[in-house]
Amino acid sequence: MKILLVHGVSHCETDPDYYEPWKAAIAARLQEAGLATAPTFSVLLYDKVFEKYSVSTGTYIKALAELLRDGIWHSITDPLSSIFHSRGFGEDVRWTAGMVAQLCTENDLRRELRNLFAAALTSEPPDLICAHSLGTLVTYDFLRNDARGATLAADATLMTFGSQINNVFARSRLFPGPVKVPAVKFWYHLFNRFDPVLTAPISLKDDRFLQVLTPSSSGHDPLGTAAAPGYLNHPTTEQLVWHALATPTGAREFRKSATVIRRLKQKPKRRALLVGINEYPDPANRLDGCVNDTYLISALLQERGFEAADIRVLLNDRATADNMRDRLAWLLQDADDGMERVFFYSGHGAQMPGYNAEERVDHIDECLVPWDFAWTKQTAITDDDFFKLYRDLPFEARFFSVFDCCHAGGIARDGGPRVRGLTPPDDIRHRVLEWNAREQMWNQRKLAPLNDDFGGTAEDKQQFMGKDLSTFRLGRGMRGRMIPRSVYQTLPPGERGPYLPVIIEACQEGSLSYEYRAGATSYGAFTFSFVKDLRAFPNSTFVRAVERAAGTLKRMNYDQQPQILGPKSVVTKPIPGKPTAKKRPRRRARKAA
Repeated sequence: MKILLVHGVSHCETDPDYYEPWKAAIAARLQEAGLATAPTFSVLLYDKVFEKYSVSTGTYIKALAELLRDGIWHSITDPLSSIFHSRGFGEDVRWTAGMVAQLCTENDLRRELRNLFAAALTSEPPDLICAHSLGTLVTYDFLRNDARGATLAADATLMTFGSQINNVFARSRLFPGPVKVPAVKFWYHLFNRFDPVLTAPISLKDDRFLQVLTPSSSGHDPLGTAAAPGYLNHPTTEQLVWHALATPTGAREFRKSATVIRRLKQKPKRRALLVGINEYPDPANRLDGCVNDTYLISALLQERGFEAADIRVLLNDRATADNMRDRLAWLLQDADDGMERVFFYSGHGAQMPGYNAEERVDHIDECLVPWDFAWTKQTAITDDDFFKLYRDLPFEARFFSVFDCCHAGGIARDGGPRVRGLTPPDDIRHRVLEWNAREQMWNQRKLAPLNDDFGGTAEDKQQFMGKDLSTFRLGRGMRGRMIPRSVYQTLPPGERGPYLPVIIEACQEGSLSYEYRAGATSYGAFTFSFVKDLRAFPNSTFVRAVERAAGTLKRMNYDQQPQILGPKSVVTKPIPGKPTAKKRPRRRARKAA
C-alpha cells in the first residue's frame, strides 16, 4: 500500500522528522488490522510555497480578520485572539490561521500548490491520501478545482482529519458550491468536535463518503496520547478505517455494515419543527398567540399529509437556544432530494450588533429570540445557526421557513395589538450609534456592506443584506455568498452558492408583526390569515398564498406587509400536499317498521 501524507498548519517542515510518528502509527494500525506487508510512504512538503507570498497586504489582513470572525471555533474562546490583538502578526498566526487566510486569497499560491500536488500524484500514485488540517484544503482544492484532479486520484482513497473544508470562510472562497465527493474511490472524513482549529463536520448523502466521529481532548493533534488518542490512533478510526483498508475481508465487512447503517438512517420524507413562545421571563415581553399559532400550523400540516409523529414542537421555557439548535439539527438531518422540511417560529425577533475579530461592530445579525435570550449570540438563533445546517442540502430538497415575528422592536399599546419584536436595551443600541458633535445629536453608524460585489438589483441586495447592506438576514446564507460576481457568473447553475430555502416572513424589514384576537383567542395576525386563506384556496402557489394573506391583513386594517423569498422554480409552484378529504359519516339504515 502506497500512502501520501499531507501535513497541516504550524510550519511543520522545520522538524525534519515531523512525519515519522505518523508513519509509525499508520503502519502499526494497518498491520494490526491484517495488512500483509508494511506500507510505503511519500510526503507533500509545501511550506516553502507559502513563504514566497507576502503576508502583509491589506487584502490578507482583512481576510485573516474575517476568518477569525467567521471561523466558528468550537471552543468558547478564540485560541488565537490574544495573538491576533498583539502588535502585528507573529509567527504563531503566520503559520496557523494565517496560512488558511493566505490560501483563500492568493490565486498564484493556489496555482503553484496544485502543480505541486499533481506532480506528487504523477510520480508515485498513492492508494491512500492522508491529509491533515490545511493539507485537507490543499488536497481538496486540487481534487475539486483542478481538471487534473478528475483522473490522477481516481484509484486512491482519501482520508481527511482536522479539516477546514467545511469552514464557512474557506467554503465561500474556495468551494462556493456544495461540498461533494471528488474523483476518488472513497472519502473518510474524521471529525473531532473538541478540535478548535477552524474545523467543521461534513454531512453528505453519498455511498463513497463516511464521516467518522473521533471525539477526544487531544484536539487538533493527529496522534494525541494514550489517554487522549488523536485522529490516526483513535479507536473509531481503527474500527472503521484501518480495518476496512487493510484487507479485502475488512473492506467487504465495511460495505455490508455501511449498507445497514444507511438503511437504518433513512429519514421520513416530511418533518416539521414548530416553535411558539408566549411566556418570556420578562413580563413586559410576553405574548398571547404564539402557542396557538403552533397548534394552528400543526393542524394545517396534518391536513396536508404530514404525520403527527413527524412534527415536533417547542413551547415557552422549553424553547431555549440550545434546545432550538438541537431540534433544528434533527429537522434538517439527512434531508435528501424530494424531502420536505418545515420550520415555523412564532415569538419575538430582534436585531443585534455583531462583532468582528477585532471586537468592533461591523455588521448586524437578525435573530430569533429564544426563551433564555440575553442579547448575546450564544442565546440567539442567527442565520449562522441555520446556515451550517442548510448550506449543503440538495437543491431538490425543500426547506420552508416561516417567521411570524419582526426584527424592528416595538412597544405594545394597552388595548391594542401586541408587537412581536424586541427593542434593544440602550447599552446594546449604543454599539451602533455615534455622536455628531456638529449637530449635537446621536447618529446611526454607517457600517460597511457585507459584499460590495453582490449581484442583482438594489431590491435583491436589500433582500439579502438589509436596507443598510450590512445585515446578516435569516435564511439568506450571506456567509457563503462572498465570492466576486465575476467568479459567480462562471460557475454552473448547480455550483452557484449555498442552498436557498423558501423564507416566508410576517412583515418586511423594519416593519412590525402583530397579534390578532379571534374572539377571546389570540394568534399571530399573519399566521391566522395565512392558514385561513390557504384552507379556502388549497391549491395556491407560495407567492399567491402570501399575497392573499397580505390582502386579508390590509382588509383587517393591519399595517403589515408579509413577504416571501426563495427559488422562483419553487415559490411559483403550488404548495406541496393536498388537503385530506373529509370522511362523511355513515348513515344508518332505518329498520323497517
